[in-house]
Amino acid sequence: MKTWKHINEEQRKVICSGLAHNKKLYQIADIIKLDPRSVSKEVKRNKTPIDFTDGAKSNCSKLNRWPYVCSNCKNKYNKNCIFVKFKYDSKIAQRKADANLINSRKGIDLDSNEFNKLDSIIKKGTDDNKSIYQISIEHKDDINKSITTLYRYINKGYLTTKRIDLPYAVKYKKRKHNKKYDYSSNNKIDRTGHTYLDYLSY
Repeated sequence: MKTWKHINEEQRKVICSGLAHNKKLYQIADIIKLDPRSVSKEVKRNKTPIDFTDGAKSNCSKLNRWPYVCSNCKNKYNKNCIFVKFKYDSKIAQRKADANLINSRKGIDLDSNEFNKLDSIIKKGTDDNKSIYQISIEHKDDINKSITTLYRYINKGYLTTKRIDLPYAVKYKKRKHNKKYDYSSNNKIDRTGHTYLDYLSY
């Protein structure tokens, strides 16, 4: 089972339904074939506050553990509850995820499907210890971006693959420059045009 994967809209609907039916975390994760940690993070990240009442507090201890929302809390409809209530709405969660995706990938001339395909190809190739050049050659029919563009995507953090994952990433160092010889004595002598032969003759 993968520990990291983008959650799609259908999976979010299953999470929402599972919360409504009081399913356990591992049960929901098993249904959508994701690691329980991914499901847990998704709910915590995209839960939505509701029922803002004057003086309401936001530190209900029940929200510190699964399901992190008030879906099946006995005080869900209790007007005397002093805490802000939270819910998980798949539609709202999807809108937030889409907005984050757009903001994180500005400047990329690819739609969602094309990007995910490219991301998958690069990730699989680097996992097999292949260079970006080699991956680009092997998948020339699927990758219509230049090698320079692929490196730019990686350096800007757009792809799952990071620069540290590249097997042959070039490390640039500042070039060394030879220090000009500093004459410690007779530095007032004009040596313009003098050669080594002149020195030998001297």
